[in-house]
Amino acid sequence: MGPLQIRVENNNGHSGAWVTFEPTESPVFVPRHNRAGFDLDGTLSRTDNPGHFEPPYPLGDPLPRMLEAVKSLQAAGVAVKIFSARACEPEMIPVVQAWAEKHGLGRLEVTNQKDYNLIRFYDDRAIQIVHNGGKTVRM
Repeated sequence: MGPLQIRVENNNGHSGAWVTFEPTESPVFVPRHNRAGFDLDGTLSRTDNPGHFEPPYPLGDPLPRMLEAVKSLQAAGVAVKIFSARACEPEMIPVVQAWAEKHGLGRLEVTNQKDYNLIRFYDDRAIQIVHNGGKTVRM
């Protein structure tokens, strides 16, 4: 992905940022109370490290282009959360947070639950569905 095109705006009491998430898409307004979510394994970090799928499930190296996207959102004041099944085990949350800090993302919130303020979610395993269409985008 790399850095995103972002224009910060404070218009009529509505602060946020216009974010071009994909080069072929129109910018999306992200109000300050919304956030973007990024899956960890396979999205922010590699999964081809030795032992990744075996206990103790070590975290992989970062994917630099995805880190650049997160950092560009953070620089514009857009909140970012890491979503991971690892958060099902509370003791893994500080491990993931330490990984994020080590790779320049700061101490991000780590969760395994979506919320109403999630405006965009990046995940290597998701299949995109046409909004209100009941079919995949690729159909």
